Amino acid sequence: MSWQAIKERLAHALGHHQSPNILAASWACGVAISLSPFLGLHTVLALALAFAFRLNKVDVLLGTLLINPWTLAPYSLVAVSLGKLITGKAMPFTTHLPHPTDLLDGSFWRAQEAAVAPLLLNWTVGASLCSLVGGTAVYLAVRFLAARRRRALPPAASPAEP
Repeated sequence: MSWQAIKERLAHALGHHQSPNILAASWACGVAISLSPFLGLHTVLALALAFAFRLNKVDVLLGTLLINPWTLAPYSLVAVSLGKLITGKAMPFTTHLPHPTDLLDGSFWRAQEAAVAPLLLNWTVGASLCSLVGGTAVYLAVRFLAARRRRALPPAASPAEP
């Protein structure tokens, strides 16, 4: 297989043949899901939305890779801080580490509700806002770049509008 054939297959898989709107919507959907507060459901949500809206599945799944083990910690800090700024809910801070046997006691977990509830609220609000803003920004950027690239191609090489 030649290098040109590999490039053509990759371009096809990434939606080169699709309109700038579909391409941008695919990436925006993936990034918005990636930034959403629904950790652990990204792949399922991405595929469900890709099938429902007839988006490019590869591009949607690639967009969900924005949040990964390397980026989750800094993103969580930003999302929770943004949520705290919006909600005004302070989160209690503790320096006490529980004894491992405490983790098996139900009363320990019930006592943590005071700390976990504001954290989850701040995370949900902050991550939802990041998801909306991030998805919108990616849509606009990809749409602009895809349309510009399409204008730069000769008419015979431009992909057809679906």
